[in-house]
Formats: sequence, C-alpha cells, structure tokens
Amino acid sequence: MSNPIHLPIVKVTVLEDRALVERRADVVLPAGPQRLRVEGLSPLAVDRSLQAQLTGGTVAQARVSRTWKEKPRGESARAQWTELRRRVEDLEAEWKRAQVDVQRLRARMEVVHVAREDVLRAIAELSGAGRAKPESWHEQLETVRKETASVEDALQRAHSHVQEAWQRLVEARAALLQSEQPEQQLVTAAELEANHPAGGTVSLRVTYLVPCAVWRPAYRATLAPAEGGEAVTLECEAVVWQRTEEEWKDVELLFSTARPTLGASPPRLMEDWLRLRDKSEQEKHTVEVSIREEVIQTTGEGGASQTESMPGLDDGGEALTLRAAHRVTVPGDGAPHRVPLFQFSAPAASELIGYPEHSPLVHRVARFDNRGPAVLLAGPVDLVRSSGYVGRSQLKFTGVGEKLKLGFGSEDTLRIARLVDSKQDTQRLTGKRTRTHQVKLFLSNTGPRAEKVVLEERMPVSEVEAVEVRLLQEQTKPAPAKVSEDGIVRFELAAPPRSQQELAFAYSVASSAKVAGL
Repeated sequence: MSNPIHLPIVKVTVLEDRALVERRADVVLPAGPQRLRVEGLSPLAVDRSLQAQLTGGTVAQARVSRTWKEKPRGESARAQWTELRRRVEDLEAEWKRAQVDVQRLRARMEVVHVAREDVLRAIAELSGAGRAKPESWHEQLETVRKETASVEDALQRAHSHVQEAWQRLVEARAALLQSEQPEQQLVTAAELEANHPAGGTVSLRVTYLVPCAVWRPAYRATLAPAEGGEAVTLECEAVVWQRTEEEWKDVELLFSTARPTLGASPPRLMEDWLRLRDKSEQEKHTVEVSIREEVIQTTGEGGASQTESMPGLDDGGEALTLRAAHRVTVPGDGAPHRVPLFQFSAPAASELIGYPEHSPLVHRVARFDNRGPAVLLAGPVDLVRSSGYVGRSQLKFTGVGEKLKLGFGSEDTLRIARLVDSKQDTQRLTGKRTRTHQVKLFLSNTGPRAEKVVLEERMPVSEVEAVEVRLLQEQTKPAPAKVSEDGIVRFELAAPPRSQQELAFAYSVASSAKVAGL
C-alpha cells in the first residue's frame, strides 16, 4: 500500500516551450523498502521525464499514474443544483395545471354535446306535436355551434400547452440529472519504490517536465536627464504564460534558453562534383555584376545575430539561465505575468538622427553600454521619456559591456524632405558608363530652439575592380563628417530655430564597357 505524500513546488525552470518543475520537502519514513505516492502532479507531466531522489536512500523505480476521481462539489455547484431543482418543480406544477385545463375543457365539451342533443330532441318532439318554432330552434343551434367551436379551439391550445410544458419538463429533468452526476477529475501522482536503511526525517525531491509553459523577455527603457548629460534606465522582465493545471505559488523561478528537445546530429555527407571548363569568348569579355541589399551581421548597436532558421529565443548560440529577483506566484490561467529580473542605469549619449531614405522624421537616438549582469536577449522594449510613454521598439541581442542604441520617438519640430535625380553618361570611344546620383535634402526646424541634427545617407560599395563608386566632393555640400566602409555617409548639421536649409549629396558609379548587369 502506497503512503500518500504531498510535496510542494519549490522551484520551476521555464524553458522556451516547457517547464521543469521541482517538488521538494522533508518527510518522515520508516526503515526498509516501501512504496510512496506523491500526489498533486500536473496531468500534463511527461512520464519519461520523472526523476526522484531520496537523501540517504535509493529510489528503485518512479512512474506517473493517472486515475479518475469524483470531484468534490463546491458552493457554486450546490447553488446551480438548487436553481435547476426549482425550475423542475415549477415546470411540473405548470404541466399539472395544463392537464387540469384539458380535463376542464373536455368536461365543458361534454356539456355542450349534451345541450346540442337536448336541442335536437326538443326539435323532434315539438315538430311531431305540431308546435314548431323554427326561429327559436335556429338561434339555439347557432349558440350551440359557436360554443362548440370556442371550446374546441381552447382545447386544442390546451393540448399544445401540455406538450410544450412536458417537453420543457423533460429537458429540465435531463439537465438536473446531468448536474447530479458527480464531476470527474484526473488525479496525477508519482509512485515511487524507495528504500531507506535507517528511516527518519529525509529529504525527498521529485522533478518532471510539463508542456504549456513559455516565457519571453521584455524590457522598459527610460531616458532621463542626469548629472553631466543623460542616462538610460533599462528594466529587464520575463513574461510568463503557463496553463499546466498547477499553481506555482511562492516558487523560485528560473528562465532558461536551453532547448533540451533539440537533437544534435552531424550533417549528411553528399557527393559534390566539381567540373572545369574553358570560358567562352563572350564570357572572357564580360563581367557579370549585380546590385544587392546586404544586412550587416553583428550584435549590439550594428544589428542582431540572424536566427531565422531557429525561431524563438535568440541567445547568441549559448544557453543562458536568468533568475527572478524574488519568489514568484504564477497561476495556471494562461494569462501573461511579468516577472522582474534585473535593471541597471548607464550614462547615455543621445542625438537627433534622421534617415531620409526611410522616413521624413527625425528621431531621438540614445547610445549606451550594457552594464547589466547578463546579456540582453532580443525582445520588445517600451520606451519612456520625461514626457511619458513614447512607443515600443525591438531590442537586439547585446552582450555584456557591448554598446547598443535605442530610438526614443521623433521630434515634432523637425522634418526632412528628399529629392533624388540620376543621369547616365556613356563615352563613345571606350564605352565606359558613368551614372551620377544626386540627392537633395531639405531640413526644416519649426521650433523655437536650435538643434544639432545628424543625417545619414548611403551609397553603394563596389566589390570588383571593374566598377568604381566615388563620392563627388565638389557636389556634396556641406562636406560629410564621416563615410564608413559600408557606404554610410554621415552629415552633422546645426538647425537654427524656425529655419530651413538644403543639403546636396552626390556620388557616381563608373563601370567599364564589359560590365553587364548594372
């Protein structure tokens, strides 16, 4: 016979799409082999993941058992049963009253039939005696006919009422019978075959995996003035959903990016034949060139590591475990619950940046270092300034100490207009083609305060000698502050109050006659 034991949940490790639940407590056991039954497990517990440990003893076997038991009735069930019982009683009384009405109408119909027979008998007797009264007989027969029609119509309605009342009574009795049936619930327990040589108070630990639990990181960034400049306070939280039919009450909560179900297998080797051939005369005199958009593959400020083939949490390829700041209670209602993890403040350098190619708006962008105790996983971030909530953005994967940037909304007083013009020139002798791109930017400041604005444009970068990309310095005014190796041209401008200024930016793409594809 198994001894029932209740072990509370003390620790939960939430993975990407499941959770590892740990139950632990001190129990008193007698010496020798025995069977233990740990009740209260989730019905969704994965059987093969069950593990049990007993200090000072051994657990020979552990398995998950599931049985159906009658669920105890609560106050709500009794109130619902009383309402159904009252409805059944009312319908029974209504059905009986309807039957009484039918019997009364049938008796009335018999009286009408007797009256009609009396009228017909009187007509026969008086006609034989020579005392005919046709006017009186016609009136009496008309009265009997009207009464017969009225009683028949009422009797038909009474029969319909009886049938309807009976149908409602049958449905109510069926509902009452169904509510009186005991509700079943699935009781899940862990059955252990344990052995403790000495007995006494020992520590029993049971762990198992459950699905229907998930977590994702979320952030809140606040940009505020600080001594000597500005500072960003970043709060990291974990949003947890769980519907495991267990309540995680006052538990130690951990969040992991590990994927225990992800199998690792070497790639399958396949034959790859390489063949050489001589180029044709046309291929010898032609260079195939194509223009492509390329995303810079970095973390932190430059971008994010790409994990399109593996959706979910982006941990940079290394499993991480984050711990909640305090014990947490997460009910199994399937609703999102936010759990604080950590927060930090870091000095920030903010500037107004515009990307005219994408938007006419100018945004406040702050750059700061990750001074938190752990890396920042990719996730949504709520943006807050001194004026309040300004929007939501996406935080990229950022390592500890790495620099990142966040945009804190646009400035309403600054706008950018962009005009693009291009022309191509071909030399007749050499066939060299030169395409010139001219971009005009108009920056407007309608506010009463002077601002420093940074505008970033881009130009293509050539990877072959047959194509040359050159910034036209004489047509670019004012001169750019920086041109990166990726083709990002940075302009730093001073926008006086209530002013408008023009910026010219030009570059050329020169290619020889044998280049094809541009």
